[in-house]
Amino acid sequence: MNAAVLDPHPPVPADRVRVINRSVRCFIFGVIGAIPCFGLSMAWLAFKLFRETAVETGERVNLIPLQFCSFSLIVAAAFTPWEIPNILVTYGLLMVGFQILFLRQQYLKNAPPEWNPARHLLYWGIGLANMGVLLSAAAVLWAIYLVNQQ
Repeated sequence: MNAAVLDPHPPVPADRVRVINRSVRCFIFGVIGAIPCFGLSMAWLAFKLFRETAVETGERVNLIPLQFCSFSLIVAAAFTPWEIPNILVTYGLLMVGFQILFLRQQYLKNAPPEWNPARHLLYWGIGLANMGVLLSAAAVLWAIYLVNQQ
């Protein structure tokens, strides 16, 4: 029996040009998203394009640990007493290091069924967009700190 008979609607292969364009756009949005506060909308678009491209190529991605590290860093920064900023800076550097290791592990571990030559740009875009979100949160917390000092 033929496989075409068993599955009347075989999956359509990903359009490689569209996948490459989305990967490059994700990187560009991630670079713009790395600008604190002004790039938040572009960071959101970078995350959206990353997920769409991963679905289209069949890559299994799990960004929950990345989001957990970001959320925990923001919460720690918000609730840490301002008298001990050294602990906050150390924790921030540790979390950024974990995020870099996580993204590298995801890049090396996952191999999508559809070939994407610009796949590394997706991960760079997500890393930069996430850094922009963290820098935006740090800028807001720093502004609140400066207002409270006056």
